Amino acid sequence: MDAKNRVSVPASYREALRDDPYDAIYVFPHFEGGYLEGGGERFVQQYRIDIANLPRYDQLRKDLEVAVLGSIRRLDFDSTGRVTLPREFIEHAGIEGRCAFVGCDSHFQIWNAETQAARLRDIRTRLAQRLQDPAEAERMGGGADLGALLADSESLRALARGKKL
Repeated sequence: MDAKNRVSVPASYREALRDDPYDAIYVFPHFEGGYLEGGGERFVQQYRIDIANLPRYDQLRKDLEVAVLGSIRRLDFDSTGRVTLPREFIEHAGIEGRCAFVGCDSHFQIWNAETQAARLRDIRTRLAQRLQDPAEAERMGGGADLGALLADSESLRALARGKKL
């Protein structure tokens, strides 16, 4: 992030939004923690659909309308593929200098780079621990074969824990 609060959106993210009607991203401070969530027009429309499917006077609907629809901002790209983050978004995510874009299928997250690095280490540790259990390995998409292989192979279990052989 530069002194004017501009961040360069990775080219792969801009390319994924190529078919959107606007040359922009949509971002809001996520209610779950200190990061921003964003995406293209389809990302916003999916939130609108999900919220509209809740009963009109449901408290969850009201909360999501405020936390998501009331907070989301369209950030237009400049000629070099940068967007300017609003000050309150920067403060919410604790971004100071470097930020990290994290792709999450149909949307992305923007984190303080150091926070994201620590978060990723924690996630990898948790996943490696879960892979130690053949049932969890199967649940995580490895199928029964991966679960059986992990159960029978010390080398594969070590690799799953991130150890070098």
